[in-house]
Amino acid sequence: MNRKLLLLLSFVTLISCKNNTQQNDKFVFDYEVYKTQKILLAEEDRGKKILSCKQIVNIDNQNVIIMNINRNYLSFYDLESGEKIHDIFVDSLGRMNTFYYIGKDSIFVGYYNNKGGMELESPQSLRLTDWDGNVKKIYGYEVDQEELNNYKYDINKLIPPLNDEFVLCRNNIISQSTYYDSYGLLGTKEFIDNPLPLGIRMDTKENKYHISKHRKYADIKEGIYYPTYILTRVKKSANDLPIFRYPYSSTALEWDFENDSIIEHYFKSSLIDTIMPLSHPAEYDQELPYSYGEIEYDEYNQVYTSSIYFNSETYGEIKHGLIFADKNFKYLGEMFDNKFWPSASNKEMTLNIRKENDSIITINYLKLVKTDKDYNKYIDSCRNVLLIMKQNQENKKNTLINGCPSINFVKSQMEIKESSYKILTLYGEGCIGCDMITLQTLYDNREVLNKVPLYIIVSNTNPSEYMQKYELTYYDKVVIDSTCIMKNIANTSSLLNPRITIVEDGMVTLDTIYQADAIEDKLLPQITGPDEHTKYALTEDGEVIVTYTY
Repeated sequence: MNRKLLLLLSFVTLISCKNNTQQNDKFVFDYEVYKTQKILLAEEDRGKKILSCKQIVNIDNQNVIIMNINRNYLSFYDLESGEKIHDIFVDSLGRMNTFYYIGKDSIFVGYYNNKGGMELESPQSLRLTDWDGNVKKIYGYEVDQEELNNYKYDINKLIPPLNDEFVLCRNNIISQSTYYDSYGLLGTKEFIDNPLPLGIRMDTKENKYHISKHRKYADIKEGIYYPTYILTRVKKSANDLPIFRYPYSSTALEWDFENDSIIEHYFKSSLIDTIMPLSHPAEYDQELPYSYGEIEYDEYNQVYTSSIYFNSETYGEIKHGLIFADKNFKYLGEMFDNKFWPSASNKEMTLNIRKENDSIITINYLKLVKTDKDYNKYIDSCRNVLLIMKQNQENKKNTLINGCPSINFVKSQMEIKESSYKILTLYGEGCIGCDMITLQTLYDNREVLNKVPLYIIVSNTNPSEYMQKYELTYYDKVVIDSTCIMKNIANTSSLLNPRITIVEDGMVTLDTIYQADAIEDKLLPQITGPDEHTKYALTEDGEVIVTYTY
């Protein structure tokens, strides 16, 4: 009897130890700031856009951060002193998109290519420059002909435009946006019948492009729909190879291009479920509740990180998380909605870089720590937070749907005193042409329209940038929908934008979303008057009057 009891206790202890070991293999991570530094930008850099600070390099035994300023020059700042030590002017047109510093005699610069097929005849998108800004080489578009023969497409369907970030692996450049164009929406028969290669690499020694035999979106079959125009993320692995991540996939694809083979790594978040396909073909990713971002290898901490994004249309605001794995892609743990995020790293440090104002950037030196939080409880608590956010967002939508959404949304933000008024809803990130026509009209008539009962809803994930770009800050009656509730309720295609709601004596007489070809003839007259013959104007005293054209 005693022997059986002893065996039972030993078995329970073994199971308990195993469970504890599994628990201790997973951690809740955090970034702690162990040093903060403020850098006063050089006078010529102040007030300029800083597009990226992605590289920390060693120059003359100094740790230096390189900044892409206004897309036309690179600024070099010594991290120890905070002083600017150099700059390189690279483009008078402000078209530089990305760069990669190797040494003073080798700096790759990638430029925006808006010429499409014309770029093949007169290549300009990829150049090699030096410390003095001298262009040493412009790379053309010679493609390995045997590999090209395996595909039936025009060459401009395969050549990367370098409009996005690229990585440099073993003297090969691999672009994030691999193709200038695609064939059909993802999951459609047209797309399936025209398989695209996983990747294309530019061998900078050969000055030649090579095409992978492996198919891009290999797991996609006809009828499996995901948003088409979402980026294929590509970064550099610990093995100095490109590593791809599709936003809806829990698998990382490492491309051993020297042998043209694919190494698959499972790298899934515990916070999200499987990202299910859509019921219909779609262009953009607003309908996905969450998605995966790029995979980075942190040399300093020797871990892989992969970002996850929670859609504001589902949760009310954008939230982020990070997944961690070791060099062999063994899952280590996660963090959610963290205060500090890495901007750049090398073998010596990981930095969080923030622009405080037009003159100062703040650099936080980060230490990755394993907290003492219980992993399982932490994951459950994060899921509960996301569930509550999702429920609150649904409640807001239901409130707005009961009645006229435009009116309810404006009233939720400000008082409407008039019994007759108009509401213009702008679905940012929609039809660019519709935006341009409407916003130009708003700008041209800003003095008049700012005095009439016109309310403007800006439904955009980046409202501040959108309003400044189109000078909507001039208007008094503007309400912001940064969670894109209005756009989500409309459930409209990107071609339908914007919406006009007209209220006369407390009654809705018109509530319509217009298509681009109807803007000038139908929408604009509705903004400027109660009917197509009516215009607003100002008297010499600044009073609003109604004038009839005929």
